[in-house]
Amino acid sequence: MPIPTAAAPAETSLSYALVDARGTELAAADAGRPYYAASTIKLHVLRAALRAAAAGALDLDARVPATRTFVGADWASFLLEGDHVDPTHPVAGTPIAVRELLVRMIDRSSNEATNHVIDLIGLDAVAATVADLGLAATRVERRIGDAAALAGGATNETSAEDLARTMHAIVAPGASGRDLALAALRAQQIPVIATALRPGVEWGSKSGWVEGYRHDVAVLGDPDSEDLQVLAVMTAGLAQGEADRRIAGIVRELVPDLAA
Repeated sequence: MPIPTAAAPAETSLSYALVDARGTELAAADAGRPYYAASTIKLHVLRAALRAAAAGALDLDARVPATRTFVGADWASFLLEGDHVDPTHPVAGTPIAVRELLVRMIDRSSNEATNHVIDLIGLDAVAATVADLGLAATRVERRIGDAAALAGGATNETSAEDLARTMHAIVAPGASGRDLALAALRAQQIPVIATALRPGVEWGSKSGWVEGYRHDVAVLGDPDSEDLQVLAVMTAGLAQGEADRRIAGIVRELVPDLAA
């Protein structure tokens, strides 16, 4: 059975936000529009987990048993399976370090790792991170694959503006867990924005996609430099190939000096 996600978009749309090293908006188009977030929510979960670790509420070196089974909003267990399962994820019961869950959640967009991290910190911790950043369009209300939560109206949404702000907060100098985050973002196995960059440009990213939605947010350039930029692009109603072409076009329009 397919993992439940969201209703198909009613219209075609594209939104973007570009910010500089200080978080100042350089360019934007419809940047506050809410979209079904797909896997971009994993950035919000990452920041919440790193904040929990900094506060002593989460031990990144602790080893926990890997799992693909989680508890839904109806208190019934559900299993992640099918095309949405990461075939490299350890089999159930295998010890895995919490920090490895965080990396897998980002670099290969593991749904198992994401739900596991949410179980460790709680959705309330993610909501607190969203509130702390003042993200007006972001809602992280359910685990991935939780059909009961979806049926009850819970969703995961965000905007290009909120994604850019979240990425900037994660990679800013002095941010909790910054080195771990940057390493995972730079190891991204499913890039979109980066495919339009010229060789040698430093980048890290987190993409997200389900049928009808295709998004990416990337940190561009040296994160310790004033040249750092963060670009978030979200699309709805486009086939994947067309969405990728449109996103590449935004890269060439907004950061031509970095584009291929």
